Amino acid sequence: MKKLLVNLIYPLVVILLILFIWYLACLWIGVDLILPTPYQAFSNLGEYLGSGEFWISLGWTFLRSIEGFLIAFVIALVFSTLAYAFKGFENIMNPLMSIVRAVPTMAILLILIIIIQPGQTPIVVAGIVICPTLYQAFLTGFHQIDRKLIEMATVYKVSKKTQIFQFYIPSMKPVILENIASSFSLNLKLIIAAEALAQTRNSIGKLMQFAKVNLEVEKLFALTIIAVIISIASEAALRGVKKVLCHD
Repeated sequence: MKKLLVNLIYPLVVILLILFIWYLACLWIGVDLILPTPYQAFSNLGEYLGSGEFWISLGWTFLRSIEGFLIAFVIALVFSTLAYAFKGFENIMNPLMSIVRAVPTMAILLILIIIIQPGQTPIVVAGIVICPTLYQAFLTGFHQIDRKLIEMATVYKVSKKTQIFQFYIPSMKPVILENIASSFSLNLKLIIAAEALAQTRNSIGKLMQFAKVNLEVEKLFALTIIAVIISIASEAALRGVKKVLCHD
């Protein structure tokens, strides 16, 4: 009970401190067009929550986040499995993933806006940017598996299915789940940023872009708050799943 209260009190104190600093900054600047008050932002947030268009946009943004993440997950898992099985493949993939990681996200986004449809751009961008992180995490998980244990299982002719479920998955599960939690949060932010630049239909990013163009800063802040809440909630939920599955 005490731990629960501590976990609730500290975040609450931080949130109140942020709101207080925000309010002081509003008083100092004194221009709502530059920095709206917390009241204005949360008032617009309430209006969005009562709008059907907002919920449709939020649903599509979340679906794109899941789709982009699953694409990156599958590609990273396949590549890391091959890299673990074949050293030559790992030697090829490591520099390739380093190059992909080094390319500026904005460059990838601008190129893809030209090449593919706006609806697909956020998904592909998120998949490309997240893939190297997941690949490295999965490969690290594979390397944590005791090879002697696998060799012994092979000698005693333990089936591959049993090896996967008894050795590989239990060893890799903590690493995979931890990286899924942190990567999905980043993935969601990438999706929204890509939606804004690509003008993706039915998206939180497009609502943000419209708010910026129309100089409705209070709406932009409201949408930002929503994005932060969704990101934090998603990461917290995934970390909760990790605790249950890994018995932390």
